[in-house]
Amino acid sequence: MENSQLLGKIGIDENDSQGIKEPIFITLSEFKNYKYLDIRKHYNDNGEWKPTKKGVTMNISQIDDLFEIVKNNREIIENWFKK
Repeated sequence: MENSQLLGKIGIDENDSQGIKEPIFITLSEFKNYKYLDIRKHYNDNGEWKPTKKGVTMNISQIDDLFEIVKNNREIIENWFKK
């Protein structure tokens, strides 16, 4: 990656303690002058977080579509997890 900025981590607390097997890192990245949002699982390799192949890299139109789908289906999603 040419340029990246970590936005946040899911499954890791403020002390860098791991709460789930493969924490998720959300990163803004740039590759060959294209900008992306990368949502990827990571693993700890001797104190260094490294990305796995499990994840998705999206451009702005895909992010807009994702937000719209989640917004329009919020109740369905919440009910799914309550079952």
